[in-house]
Amino acid sequence: MSRVKATMCAIAAAGAAVVLTASPASAGTNVSVHTSDPWHSGTAGFQADGEKVTVCDNRADGMRATAIFVYTGANSSERVRISDTNGSGNSCATQDFSIPEGNRVLLEVCVQNGANGALQHCSGSKEGRA
Repeated sequence: MSRVKATMCAIAAAGAAVVLTASPASAGTNVSVHTSDPWHSGTAGFQADGEKVTVCDNRADGMRATAIFVYTGANSSERVRISDTNGSGNSCATQDFSIPEGNRVLLEVCVQNGANGALQHCSGSKEGRA
């Protein structure tokens, strides 16, 4: 095989490898947040693969952990609260969503005293992608 032909084959093979290993154009981004108090009494996470939000109460203090989840679509946005109401040390609360790939999501977690209590020690919103 001539040197020019061998070089052309190597370039073609390298180009094919780049195409085969390219990452998806719109990969999701997971998000994890925790409350701002020193004990991190509440944590929440968004899992892009499967569009799932989980919130956990981490401290036996009589408070509940509440996640505020916002996702946006082409024509609308949705704001949802998910609370872990069964106390710390038990299972976390999880909710599944159906969000088109690439859509923006925001996640925040706070603690509150009962269903109508004021939100406290909020984490601030963190952005991800479905």
